Amino acid sequence: MSRRLPLPRVTAIAVISGNLLIGILFGLWLPSVAAETGAEQSPIDLLSQMSRALSELEYEGTLVYLNGHELSTLRIAHRIEGGEAHESLLALSGPIRAVARSHQSVICVLPDAHAISLPRHGGSASTLHAGVLDADRLRPHYLVQGLGQSRVAGRDTRVIGIIPRDDLRYGYRFFVDEETGLPLKTDLMDSSATPIEQVMFTEITYLDRVSDEIEAQAPKSVGGPSAAQASSPVVTVDSSPWRFSELPAGYRVVAGDPPEPDADGTEGTRRWFMVSDGLSVVSVYIEPDQGQGLAGHKRVGALNAAGRSLDGHQVTAVGEAPQQTVQAIAAAVKMQP
Repeated sequence: MSRRLPLPRVTAIAVISGNLLIGILFGLWLPSVAAETGAEQSPIDLLSQMSRALSELEYEGTLVYLNGHELSTLRIAHRIEGGEAHESLLALSGPIRAVARSHQSVICVLPDAHAISLPRHGGSASTLHAGVLDADRLRPHYLVQGLGQSRVAGRDTRVIGIIPRDDLRYGYRFFVDEETGLPLKTDLMDSSATPIEQVMFTEITYLDRVSDEIEAQAPKSVGGPSAAQASSPVVTVDSSPWRFSELPAGYRVVAGDPPEPDADGTEGTRRWFMVSDGLSVVSVYIEPDQGQGLAGHKRVGALNAAGRSLDGHQVTAVGEAPQQTVQAIAAAVKMQP
């Protein structure tokens, strides 16, 4: 029996406590990408090809995840039902852990065999899920370029680099299957181009259907809105009574949820907002301060979290962005008089 838990505090705790399976799974998802025109396939075109592959292909395979000196092996199964993507992830090394996710929810089986269900916000899953990538918006902050060819899991790939122009964001390196467009290896890098986290397929099989064995071992995911609905860009966000002032260069509020009702059914003050520079994503959670929230900063792998108290509320910012960026976003939250 899974336990459905309040989103803001549980999500922050799950990230901060080191449940890296969720981060690995989310890292394999990309948004729809606006392709540039031209006779030759540009790096932006390859990103668009990745988006189509991730939304159309069914596959299963084995992944290795490297974070510092921590190496994990995982089994992934990805299927499409009614135009919606569903994924299952099972740890093959260390304690038994499993994750299933759809566009609506994430279900986690923890080492103690307890399951928790985390509802998802549209488009809030991760870095690289901030909606349609706008090449013009990225150019002031990132350099997108081809980095040649390589071999991953016995398959030919083309390598794309997304290089930050400052210290406010991470860089990425994608190894894209030349035949299918699927990213077979992903490197998340700091400003000095040193990998922080790496995810790589060691073997992959493209299927019409996912094997029953993998689905039987992982929790069942729940259906949700279509991929097109999940990645629809939000133009304006009603953040009242909150405002965001002096956000880091290039970042702005791109999505948000209305207040979540309190346990007694009255209008609540729990809020979630997505802050993005067009590629990097940071989630901001605001809830009543009960004296148990994060104060200061915490890092788990590439994930940074920053928290503080503000006018009787706990503000927590979590995302795959450098520490200074996440802290600045948390500090930018103000309550309107």
